[in-house]
Amino acid sequence: MKYIPVTIPHYACALCLCVVLGLMIIACGCTQQQSSPAQNTSGVTVTKPDNTHITVAFVGAPGMDSLLELEMTVTDSNGKSVTMSKGSRLATTPIQIHATQTFTGSYSGKNHVFITGYFSNGTHSVVVDQDI
Repeated sequence: MKYIPVTIPHYACALCLCVVLGLMIIACGCTQQQSSPAQNTSGVTVTKPDNTHITVAFVGAPGMDSLLELEMTVTDSNGKSVTMSKGSRLATTPIQIHATQTFTGSYSGKNHVFITGYFSNGTHSVVVDQDI
């Protein structure tokens, strides 16, 4: 019996290669973490109910039960910054869940909110860094 080599047409190889590459791209996309706004995972929400108010609320989250202070800075679209704190990093009592702080000003454009949380173990971390 004589050996007859079987050849695969080039277009079939190209199609298989495209399918494999496509699956690899999809798989890589599925394994990356989805980026989510800090306020969703940090236990802090930021809302702009109208063009003159921005409200920051501590809604609580796992690991946030030792939060002593939120240092909040809001920068309006004109570059004017206002910093306020809720709680105190020198305190021994954590911030209560549902504590809120409202900023009043001219917030009609794109505004930036930057919030640092201070914890009872002496650490601090950025809990919100977003435009609103």
